[in-house]
Amino acid sequence: MKNSDKVKDSLQLLHGKLEKKKDQHSISLESFLREVGAQPRRSLRNVFQLLHDMIHYYIPSGENEYPNDPNSINYIHYDTHELFVNDTEVPFFADRLLANRLINVVDSLKLGVLKNKMLVFIGPPGSGKSTFLNIFLEKLEKFCGLDEGEMFETVWHLDTKKIGLPTFIAPLEPETTGLATKLAMLTHQTEQARVPDDKLVIPCPSHDHPIVQIPLEYRREVLEQVIEDAAFKEELFNHKEYEWVFTKTACPICSSIYKALCEKLSPAEAFDMIFVRRYEFSRKLGEGVSVYNPGDQLEKKPLDNPELQRWIDSIFKSSSAVSYTYSRLAKTNNGIFAIMDVKSNNVERVQNMHGIISDGIHKVGTTEETINSLFMALVNPEDFDIIGKEKSFRDRLINIPVPYIRDYTTEVEIYRNAYTDSVFESFMPRVLTSFAQVIVSSRLNEKSEGVHNWIKKPSKYEKVCDKNLLLLQMEVYSGTIPSWLREEDVQSMTRDVRRKIIQEGESQGVIGFSGRESIEMFNNFLMRYRKDDTFITIDDIIEYFSVEKYIEKLPKSFLDVIQNLYDYTTLQEVKEAMFFYNEQQIAADIKNYLFAITVDEGTEAESPYTGEQISISEDYFLEIEARLLEPTSNVEEYEVLRNEQLRRFVASTLHQIKAGTPIEETEQYVALLARYNSSLKENVMAPFIKNENFRRAIKDYDTDTFKTYDKRIRSEVTLLFTNLETKFGYSRAGAKKICIYAIDNDLANKF
Repeated sequence: MKNSDKVKDSLQLLHGKLEKKKDQHSISLESFLREVGAQPRRSLRNVFQLLHDMIHYYIPSGENEYPNDPNSINYIHYDTHELFVNDTEVPFFADRLLANRLINVVDSLKLGVLKNKMLVFIGPPGSGKSTFLNIFLEKLEKFCGLDEGEMFETVWHLDTKKIGLPTFIAPLEPETTGLATKLAMLTHQTEQARVPDDKLVIPCPSHDHPIVQIPLEYRREVLEQVIEDAAFKEELFNHKEYEWVFTKTACPICSSIYKALCEKLSPAEAFDMIFVRRYEFSRKLGEGVSVYNPGDQLEKKPLDNPELQRWIDSIFKSSSAVSYTYSRLAKTNNGIFAIMDVKSNNVERVQNMHGIISDGIHKVGTTEETINSLFMALVNPEDFDIIGKEKSFRDRLINIPVPYIRDYTTEVEIYRNAYTDSVFESFMPRVLTSFAQVIVSSRLNEKSEGVHNWIKKPSKYEKVCDKNLLLLQMEVYSGTIPSWLREEDVQSMTRDVRRKIIQEGESQGVIGFSGRESIEMFNNFLMRYRKDDTFITIDDIIEYFSVEKYIEKLPKSFLDVIQNLYDYTTLQEVKEAMFFYNEQQIAADIKNYLFAITVDEGTEAESPYTGEQISISEDYFLEIEARLLEPTSNVEEYEVLRNEQLRRFVASTLHQIKAGTPIEETEQYVALLARYNSSLKENVMAPFIKNENFRRAIKDYDTDTFKTYDKRIRSEVTLLFTNLETKFGYSRAGAKKICIYAIDNDLANKF
């Protein structure tokens, strides 16, 4: 195919798509009411219900903080990526606190619980407020373009044949027409004043929902007949969410058009001229969404359309029947009116909103517009008093904090989003988390009343948590219960405790390292410590933050706590990786041990109870006995245990076996089995403490020397490494490094 043909085909494809979009024309009020009957929930919604549906479309139902927990406060983990991260030029990351606050406010708005309010997103510079709002509005526009996001508005199709229209209207005199009027004529003539096929199309500038064109006294009766869904009708007629359907009236322009038509035609003929079209939100055009920056000029003059006004005056033979004049607020009625920052001209804009938000009314000349918009504002903490100095207005504000990230798991997400996965292969597991915890610690207030009322003696956690329990606070914000928290404190973590801590979280995150700073710091950290042949470790974290410019922003001794927590968690991982409960192996261990204590050391012998070949040595005995004694047991205790078991075996067990009793049914075997099982996991670190061969085998792993070790040691070390890889995400080299770290730092004796 020639290139020219390809171009032609591509243009035809484009033309087809554009024509298809153009065909999304208006429908009659009668057709719309059929839509209401078929899909009432989607067809009957205002901007608050739309906002709710949009949020829940992009954010799926989340998981509760602790599944099956009777003390749950519904502090949900919401995945906000589809709304704030995916398909965005600059993503925004909402931590768990913000996501829950946003969802709760949106749900309340939808239910009609919060009326005549302004949403105030308050946060310090660098917290991402502007990014948040830009993405939010962009996704709202996209949602309104989907079937799931349909919104409807009124558009009048005046039948000029029925009404009567002059054949000629003299044009406006150029010399009497100002520049603003000329521009209005140019922009509105084709979009808002068309008279093809004997029709004058007049969109409602206030984007009235079509249902409000039906007189209030007949609205319920019409909907009763149109809607068949009994469950939805119960909601519609009785729930506050749909109160607007039975209270809102048409804008002054639509009301005057209907009144003027009824003077010339019957009500039925007037209703035939009401059409419905999709309400398309467009921030660029200021339709449905308007965003004002501090430098945008204040424009108080009403908007009009002189050309369209002349057509209207000619149709109704009157210059006062319908005044096509409206405010800029009308263009965002049933939409979003947003203030980007409360500074400069926006200070007056917000102050002017007081009466409008309170009463829902805006005066335009002699007429009153009903404003049913969602008002939003972004505010820095130091500017809040500007809009909140009057108590009556302050009561109209719903504050949604957008501070620096307070949930360290979200902080980690930000780093991972900024770099490719290969970058993080250099990190030992949990080291990236430690970096994020250090950053977040700088953003939290020194003390949490909720946490300290819950944990009366913080000193009991001094080895794994800071004295002000900021690390515990972070875990609550992240929706997790740390493994080091004692059972009595887990049980006392009541609803009231959780609610108090979460509520305090709204005042956190206004100090410390900003979002921009943390990204820059992380980048500098990578440049300094990332190398192809080494891992990034906890020691690198401690070194990096141990400089004056960082230390002064961190809680006192916090780096020591981060080190301790890392060491504690490392120890738990190694313990878990070493523990291997295998009933057959345990049974064989005990049977072989009972045979081995009767044989001289240095002997190779086959166990009559298992058929296994055993190399009987001091190391062999120590491996088994380490699982039967406390890790702190001394050499004498090992000797006492072995001698006692030998005496008992010779005096009793051997006689039972010779009398035909299976060894696993003897009292000595049963007692050792119970003792072995109860102490196995508790004493799993014994080889780290007592067995030098085991410790050396770890360092020699993956070398030729490793092959010279006893088969059992090789098996247990291999199991340790395998579990570290499969359970905790270590690479083979990383598993070896963390084991050597645990040995060199004597973690088994540290906690």
